[in-house]
Amino acid sequence: MITLSNRGRRRGAALAASLMLLPLGTAWAADPPAAPDPLVAPAPPGQPTMRTLNTKTTTRLWGADPYAQAVAVTQHLWTAARPANAPGENDNVPDRPWGIVLVTADDPLAAISAVPLVHFPDDAPILFVTKTGIPQITQDEIKRLGPTGISRNNNLDVIVVGEAANPGVLRDLDALKLKHDEITAPDVFQLADKIDQYYGRVSNPDTGVPAMGGTASSGGNGMMNVMVGSTEAWQYMLPATHWASHMATGLFWVTHDTVPEATVNALKRRRGMAHIYVFGGPDQVSAAVVRQLSQYGSVSRIDNDDPIAFNKPPKNDPVSSAIAFAKMWDPMGMVGWNITGPGHGFTLVNVNDWQAAVASAPLSHIGFHAPLLLTDNADTLPKALEDYFTMVAPSYLNTPAQGPYNMTYVLGTFAQVSWPQQAKVDFISEMSNRRVWKQGTGSMYSAGTP
Repeated sequence: MITLSNRGRRRGAALAASLMLLPLGTAWAADPPAAPDPLVAPAPPGQPTMRTLNTKTTTRLWGADPYAQAVAVTQHLWTAARPANAPGENDNVPDRPWGIVLVTADDPLAAISAVPLVHFPDDAPILFVTKTGIPQITQDEIKRLGPTGISRNNNLDVIVVGEAANPGVLRDLDALKLKHDEITAPDVFQLADKIDQYYGRVSNPDTGVPAMGGTASSGGNGMMNVMVGSTEAWQYMLPATHWASHMATGLFWVTHDTVPEATVNALKRRRGMAHIYVFGGPDQVSAAVVRQLSQYGSVSRIDNDDPIAFNKPPKNDPVSSAIAFAKMWDPMGMVGWNITGPGHGFTLVNVNDWQAAVASAPLSHIGFHAPLLLTDNADTLPKALEDYFTMVAPSYLNTPAQGPYNMTYVLGTFAQVSWPQQAKVDFISEMSNRRVWKQGTGSMYSAGTP
């Protein structure tokens, strides 16, 4: 047994007290400074004592770069807690994904085009690579996830899309002993068409065309839904990524004035039965293009046009268009989130952070199935978005314990979505008492249908 003199006790107490004053995670002065962990966020500005970035109604998934951002999403959704060979692990169990999709972090059009591959039966989240190989953070996450293999695709582990299919990446996958396929094309129009053919062959081999819920014979409704955007206004297509990861959907490209041959070929595969949703107004996709698309199925625009206010031109921008898609519902194609009341999840991303929008698409694949909302200002919540959050905010009549509740994922660093903006979302998404005389906003379950 070791005893301390009074002097020793005093010195020990002083040392302990000094250590208690050190910030959490502080290293000894003799230790070399550690490189910042891209998955570990600093304390929010103005809140140095906070140890979490989560609030009552918001959850931030932090990543200092696109590679870490994608990993933050997959670590949130797939625990990989059970052994890869555990019974039922290759069934519809949200523990390990069946596959993985790899894209580069510098090509938004290719990455957006790849998102349909996230959905079942691939169950394959998106991770980012470079044109020379797989970054260490992505390699480590691939090993942790341990994809069980896509059973309907010969137990494939990885689908490599576009310029991700380079010698360095393929060499790294071979070293990891992962079975992989590559999808490449000379341009994004053909790439989207090839992705659609690939996914259609796996998900619906009877026709080779992706259909919501599969074919009618397998219990699905067989809707052949298609979402189309302009390569010149691709930001408008970002909300389509979260729907495509949620329901089997084709994603294709046009320009403002033309419909490329590859897109025409993809639509022809639907044999006139496509439900086509065009993202953006006439400034993004011309009326002439919409008329041409209508030769291959029904066409609807996802924009802010109000058919009642005929003389009021709609304001079309990515922020308000994303809100319009979150509200809309088309019973013909069974498309739209139809969220006009409380009790839902959302994902909030800066429109300039397309990598976060693509990487977070699996949040609509499993878990909350959250539609994507966009902000165009890192520091301030746009007025249209504040109005929408306020409209769907929950309220109660008898007790807040009855719910419902909202929850919003916030993606990225404070440079993309600031802490004050996240705090604003939390504040206006909180439960309120509907009986209070000054309560004029908020909703209950009956105000909207999932």
